Amino acid sequence: MSKGLKWPLLILVCGVIAVVTVSHELWLPYVTGEFSSSSAANARAPLASDLGHELDDEFTDRQRAEEAPLNLGREDGENSDDDLSTDPTVDRTEDAGRGEAVESATTSAEGKDGKAGGAVKEESKPEESAVKVEPEPEPEAAETVEGQQINPNLHGALGEVSSKRIKGWVQDKFEPETALLVEILIDDQPAYELQAGKRQDHKTLGVIWWFETGEPAELQDAEKHVVRALVFRRDQHGKTELRGSPRTKTVGSYPRGKLEEATPEKGISGYAWDPDTNEKQCQVIVQIDGETVAEITANGKNEELKKRRITPTDTCAFNTPWPESLNDGLDHTVQVFAVDTDDATHHEIDGSPRVVNARSGLANEAPFGGFDICNKVVLAGWAWDPDVATGSIDVEIWIDNELFAQVPANSKRDTLRNSKVTPDPYHGFVTTTPTALLDGATHTVRVYGVNYPSGVKVELSGSPKQYRLEDNTEPMGGFWRADDNTLRGWAADPDMNSDPCEIEIYIDGKLWQKQLADRREDWLIGSGFAPNAEHGFAIKPPDFVKDGEEHEVQILAINFPDGPPKNLGTRTIGVNSTFPGFWTSDKLLDTRVDKGLYVSGVSPWYDAYHKDVKVGDVLLEYDGIVAGNAEKKDKEGNVTEAGTMTTDFRIWLNTNKKKNDVLTFKFWRDGETYTVDIKMGEIIGK
Repeated sequence: MSKGLKWPLLILVCGVIAVVTVSHELWLPYVTGEFSSSSAANARAPLASDLGHELDDEFTDRQRAEEAPLNLGREDGENSDDDLSTDPTVDRTEDAGRGEAVESATTSAEGKDGKAGGAVKEESKPEESAVKVEPEPEPEAAETVEGQQINPNLHGALGEVSSKRIKGWVQDKFEPETALLVEILIDDQPAYELQAGKRQDHKTLGVIWWFETGEPAELQDAEKHVVRALVFRRDQHGKTELRGSPRTKTVGSYPRGKLEEATPEKGISGYAWDPDTNEKQCQVIVQIDGETVAEITANGKNEELKKRRITPTDTCAFNTPWPESLNDGLDHTVQVFAVDTDDATHHEIDGSPRVVNARSGLANEAPFGGFDICNKVVLAGWAWDPDVATGSIDVEIWIDNELFAQVPANSKRDTLRNSKVTPDPYHGFVTTTPTALLDGATHTVRVYGVNYPSGVKVELSGSPKQYRLEDNTEPMGGFWRADDNTLRGWAADPDMNSDPCEIEIYIDGKLWQKQLADRREDWLIGSGFAPNAEHGFAIKPPDFVKDGEEHEVQILAINFPDGPPKNLGTRTIGVNSTFPGFWTSDKLLDTRVDKGLYVSGVSPWYDAYHKDVKVGDVLLEYDGIVAGNAEKKDKEGNVTEAGTMTTDFRIWLNTNKKKNDVLTFKFWRDGETYTVDIKMGEIIGK
């Protein structure tokens, strides 16, 4: 090298070293990945949109009130299809803050042994100005009062909750053979951690796992308790609450049964039993027009009862002849009550009351309605008697088998009129919860509709309820409409009085948006569900759901001041399903018919309800196809005859029919068949 170049090159090298030494704090973060990780954390932040109330209101008052609770024969948590149907849930993940993401990225850059990036960082900073910060581990998903983390791969159902056992099933949809655990909370306190260890190959769900604990100590007292069940995995974040959870353990189970026959020709017959004393036959009281005509024991033999698993034994049937003195050609109201073996109270069984059709004379129809709200703020529901037309009737409120009050059912409930259940909306009742229920003890509340102009009173659907003063009342609400353009529903927390509660919207398992449910819904006024109208929501989904694919949407109402959130529903957008207006179950609950699908619920918003399809009917045929046939296979496992059970029926319907198609159905009711043409509706979501 020439002497002319030696010194200039030496000076240049020294300058480069000086520049690098002075500016290391500027380039070091790029080496360790801090800046890029921070940007990535921001990129992963949940999508948010402040829509306020700018969404165009394209709905009528009737549509605003769609699917609001009416309590028309389907109790809370009832499964309308079969005991193992699923309620898909979604993953609830929260992104870490910017600072946590930076620290986590730095830790990752250091490597598993804590060297590499960490060593460079400490050596390169001047000792007098360095502030040593210990890198924190990546935070685990936390459960907060805003809502529990959800693992979208897990689901299941909480089945039995009693003093004898807590039982149910769970499943991992993508890893069905993996080990699953179930956390049981009683009155929101952790009580048990159970291994789901009993394997079953279910015909439609695949591999499922059962869990059970016998005689839970916390449920042995004579008090009401609330039981929750959450499934989780040791190796994954998130717990998913099971379908049917929470479940209330009542103070003893009420006797059950069904009035099957009530005619002068066939007599009065059916079945009844008390779950608390399966080994002891149940007493039955038969009344006609409010007068007791027979007191008998339900100990008759009917092999179908045990064969179909309707009752624990086949000796729970009853039968008594029709009194000849009543063969006068007039209408008569038949009622059957099963007597509770613990406290001797009378409980009207399914199928009762039954008005025997008149051969002459005027009919006196029985009242009906629902008792759907019982909390520390109000008792509320609705009742109507067809004999009063647009008039109103009274309801009797009984507490612990004593008459507490008689109040008129004349408050406005728009959902009744909008669904055409009643001719006008003025058939609701709302009364302030009496202090007699607020002493911390467990009470039994019953509500009866008073018959007009005379006749027997009738206990409303949803009655009786067992109530004990709660420290925290869970939110109420519904998520009734979901499509690519709108998410509609309502939510209210009684603990917040008139203030709106917050909701969280999850799309495909990720938190998309939080907002207040403060949209005005006039139908809420006077309903008892909320003291004012500002508890609705109408949300425009993000544009990315309009990609032609299915997207799962779940909405949770946040519990105030604490407690688990209320799941308002999970619906699928991007796909439409054809809905016949009623739900069916494979399990037949009437021993007089041997095949078909039991109608377990009827929606008042669809044509089937107004064509007089009722809960308890049996679907025999749809579009000429015989319902209730199990799938048949040959020795090689090939399907030789398609099944027509509930799941098969729904698949066939969604595959072959669409909204506004008219379908012919054949039903069975009380020993007779009827055929009806029903216009298919469209329920958006699942």
